[in-house]
Amino acid sequence: MDDGRSSRGGGVPALQEKALIRPGVLDDAARAAYAAAYTASRDTSGGLGSMDAGLSGAALFEVVLAGEIVCRYALRIEQCTNGAELIIVAAAGGVRGVDLVASVLPHVETQGPGAERITLRTRRRGLVRKLLKQGWALDAYCMGKRLKK
Repeated sequence: MDDGRSSRGGGVPALQEKALIRPGVLDDAARAAYAAAYTASRDTSGGLGSMDAGLSGAALFEVVLAGEIVCRYALRIEQCTNGAELIIVAAAGGVRGVDLVASVLPHVETQGPGAERITLRTRRRGLVRKLLKQGWALDAYCMGKRLKK
């Protein structure tokens, strides 16, 4: 996965050494956490989507560290003409001093049995930079414009 050190934590052990990833549930606490991924500043649907629609049919997961849920993420597998695609539908959470992208993403990449690709949509430029360093590629630009009614 990585060298056991956080890129931001100055020697803090990586999350995967101590954490448990388990199936998640969509309870009130999860709804509140996932709501952070659907704020206006992070919404990738142009305001047309909703958290419930985005999470519908997705497999939910929780990252537990020292008995606390520190991250939640939702995955969906889409069957395409030429193979399956693992889609990260939503992710939320954080641990001070731990790079969750570097620590959790290698495990997420193994959670799509038969998937040939993994994709996500984001408005976060910092996340894009992190993903590019981990071998991801920018596949396309997604442009949007509100139409007058």
